[in-house]
Amino acid sequence: MQFDKQQERLRQNGATVRPGPPSLMAKVLTVVIGVALLVVGFAVSLVMLAVVLGAGIAIGGFIWWKTRNLRKQLREQAMRAQQMHEQEVHGRASQRTNIDGEIEDVEFHDENRQK
Repeated sequence: MQFDKQQERLRQNGATVRPGPPSLMAKVLTVVIGVALLVVGFAVSLVMLAVVLGAGIAIGGFIWWKTRNLRKQLREQAMRAQQMHEQEVHGRASQRTNIDGEIEDVEFHDENRQK
């Protein structure tokens, strides 16, 4: 009884009521449309992935290219610091050895140490 009232209300509002289960053609059409939507969605996601990866590579390459001089300067600074450290260590080692090549007892005082 209530079902009949709902159908009557839908008919009055201009909606069509489909009686019974969907036909074989409707089921096939539903499957075909669903598969097509999945394929299109997958294709769009692949295109978006390619665009994002391409943009990331382009931006990364641009940053790498623009910072090449900075990287060169940092490398040169590190090499100079390493050379200065090696000279300092070599200088200290030569001060500790006497003419005979024997190592003297040398006491080091840290000038930076708090008293």
